[in-house]
Amino acid sequence: MNIETLQEFFFWCTVVNTGIYALTGVTVLLLRDVVCRLNSKMFGLDEETVRKSIQSYLANYKLFITVFNFTPWIALLIIR
Repeated sequence: MNIETLQEFFFWCTVVNTGIYALTGVTVLLLRDVVCRLNSKMFGLDEETVRKSIQSYLANYKLFITVFNFTPWIALLIIR
């Protein structure tokens, strides 16, 4: 596997994961009450805990995208 293939792989991983993150963020932003109520009923938690969990999930997902997709892609661009 050469550097160009790895570079393209990490680029598309970044694009796909950023798209999923954006879709999730927009969904939570537009349908916050519905999402919180649904998850609250599914998991038996109060809505405030669900809101905090969703924000924590989005923050962690963004961090993972940066560390495991974006940073390797930039590093491969630099060494190329």
